[in-house]
Amino acid sequence: MRDTFWPVLFPFVVCVVLWFVSRVRTKEKKKACALIMIFAGAVELAAALNLMLCDLRGIPIDVFDVPGVGGLGLHFMYSGFRGIFGVLTAFAWLVTSLFSYEYMKNDTNVIRYDLFNLLTFGATMGIFYAADLFTLFFFFEIMSFTSFVWVAHRQTREAVYAAGTYLGIAVAGGMAILMGLFIVHSRLGTLSFDTMYGSAMRIMSGGSGADVTWLFVAAGCMFVGFGAKAGAFPVHVWLPQSYTESPAPATALLSAVLSKTGIFGIMLVTLDVLPMQGSWGIFLLMAGIVTMVLGGIKGVMSDNFKTTLAYSSMSQIGFILTGVGMQSLLAEYLMGMTGAGQAGELTEIVSTGYIDGEAVAEITKVFGMAVNGTCLHMLNHSLVKLVLFMVAGVIFMQVGSYELNQVRGFGRKKPFLLVVFLLAAAGVGGIPFLNGYVSKTLLHESIAEYGALLALAEGDSIEPMFSATSALMKSVEALFLFSGGLTVAYMTKLFVVLFVEKNSDKKVQETYEAKKNYASMLSKSAIAVCALPIPFIGMLPDLVAKPVAEYGLVRFGLSALLEHQQENIHYYSLKNLSGALISITVGAVVYFLVVRLTMLRGVFSEKKEEGYRDIFPAWLNMEKYVYRAVFFTAVPFVLGIISRILDSIVDTAVIILRKTVYSDRALPYELPEGNRVTHRIGYTMERVRLIYYAVMRKEGYEPKNYEHRLAMKGTDFFENFRIIERSLSFGLFMFCVGLGLTMIYLLVVN
Repeated sequence: MRDTFWPVLFPFVVCVVLWFVSRVRTKEKKKACALIMIFAGAVELAAALNLMLCDLRGIPIDVFDVPGVGGLGLHFMYSGFRGIFGVLTAFAWLVTSLFSYEYMKNDTNVIRYDLFNLLTFGATMGIFYAADLFTLFFFFEIMSFTSFVWVAHRQTREAVYAAGTYLGIAVAGGMAILMGLFIVHSRLGTLSFDTMYGSAMRIMSGGSGADVTWLFVAAGCMFVGFGAKAGAFPVHVWLPQSYTESPAPATALLSAVLSKTGIFGIMLVTLDVLPMQGSWGIFLLMAGIVTMVLGGIKGVMSDNFKTTLAYSSMSQIGFILTGVGMQSLLAEYLMGMTGAGQAGELTEIVSTGYIDGEAVAEITKVFGMAVNGTCLHMLNHSLVKLVLFMVAGVIFMQVGSYELNQVRGFGRKKPFLLVVFLLAAAGVGGIPFLNGYVSKTLLHESIAEYGALLALAEGDSIEPMFSATSALMKSVEALFLFSGGLTVAYMTKLFVVLFVEKNSDKKVQETYEAKKNYASMLSKSAIAVCALPIPFIGMLPDLVAKPVAEYGLVRFGLSALLEHQQENIHYYSLKNLSGALISITVGAVVYFLVVRLTMLRGVFSEKKEEGYRDIFPAWLNMEKYVYRAVFFTAVPFVLGIISRILDSIVDTAVIILRKTVYSDRALPYELPEGNRVTHRIGYTMERVRLIYYAVMRKEGYEPKNYEHRLAMKGTDFFENFRIIERSLSFGLFMFCVGLGLTMIYLLVVN
């Protein structure tokens, strides 16, 4: 199959098959559904690899569209970057399905989990193969609602609370993306990724006379939605609890794949809606810096194994956002230095002749570092988090908790667990000869080299001025290295807790060390397959990392720039190793001061040796004291006051009207009961009877009080009639009468 629609459609088809299988009453249906999940992952991986091989061989890939959906239709495309993450998505679903075979075996609602897992799978593939913003938004919303079930799966109080936050952020983010889509379509006249870039460049150059401000507004709206899924500050509040409460296989997918869909959306907005805009790059850079520093600090201070990994994911997303911001800043620098503001495609700058070839080579080399580093760190982070969250799942199956004091000492005398965890922890920490070191080195060097280019431009007083300054980039570089140190610190904390320290309860420690069959061979195989590329990428970066990153560059129209990057980067030179050494040193200091002295031993409290405790200030909880306080308390309170004021205004207006224009007219006398009809009839009957007695000369006349009797009969009659009026049958009867009269009228007229 050489069609981009097939990998998107297949999981939805399998979902229907799995539903029919689940309806069969048999004890083996859970096992059958688990095997179907593994089969779906394997087929999807084969289909994604087939598309990549066809593209590498130059075989045309068919493009399949679904017209009519939403008025715009669904459109798909293939490119190198999409192919990489299509393969990664299928691979992640396959390994987590293998791991889920044991992990979900004794869980409840497994069929429901599998069904929504497949729906999320298909939606995620639809996002990565989308050819326009509408298609991306369509599948992005499906993915948000289907993955909500992952968070709520346990149906505990904590899980429902976390799912509510997740869904609230997802709905608000989706509405923000939709608003951005409206603005983009109205300003650019298209939502297709192939044509948005050219339309945006015409607006940037001033040729169309349109205001570029609206594009910034659109990009800001879409950042809210895509950034929320990625876990970027300040829309990250759903992440820690959702990651903690979800089943381990689902959490692995949330971190490894679903967070990348948010980054994917931000990258497309950056490259196609606001190309080469340094001010947008500054915004992304600042958001990335805050995200990676805040996530790192919370990760160090957390006393929960899985929550620490959740904040680690947030921090690593910050590194990736920093890389995306650097791409915008370097693109702006490249345009400013060449004077090619109206050149159109970035690749045209190379042939404009504004600057010499050496300068072009230097600038494009730094630009390539940012792009390669961003792409590789997305890939590396996915591999690492698949390993770490599946290890967390193994621990939870045996311990039943993620609290550090409970899992303490579990990993002792378990060599397989030690090796895979150490590879993943050191990899994400940026330790040399592992995959994270390669991508972080590229990102760090792009920051440092860009700062040097800015310093050179500032020294030569080159115009125009750029969005960033060399002083700002030095601060960014320092925070980048500090965040790398925080990563080393919290990963060291987890490693020491699992494999070095012993549990405070000796009997529990003996039980842990006696566990030899703590995971099935299938689960170990799934973890090992994800861990194997970690050292391979780190030790052979030019053989593995560079081709993968460059294959992804083709989508963004940057393939022509690759000829200026033929020189291999010396990853293990003293200059590049010094950055990793600084982060490792910072990590050691932070671990000793924060974890050993403050978090573990309780030096600043009266209790000693109390074990690990969460030391992050509770009053800094944004989800509880900002978002929920604002949207659940402050906003309803303010709206309640406004509603009360409006209600009082209406009541006051009614009273004034009743006393002036619509005031009641005084009656000559007040009827004691009934109405005027019953009063007149009753009064007349009483007078007639009196006359009768007078004419007939009868004695013993006594009033019969006809007025009262008629008033009672009238009240009873009208009350019954009102009851009939209020009944559904009367309403239907009157509807039929009206319909009949209408038909008669039409017959008479015609």
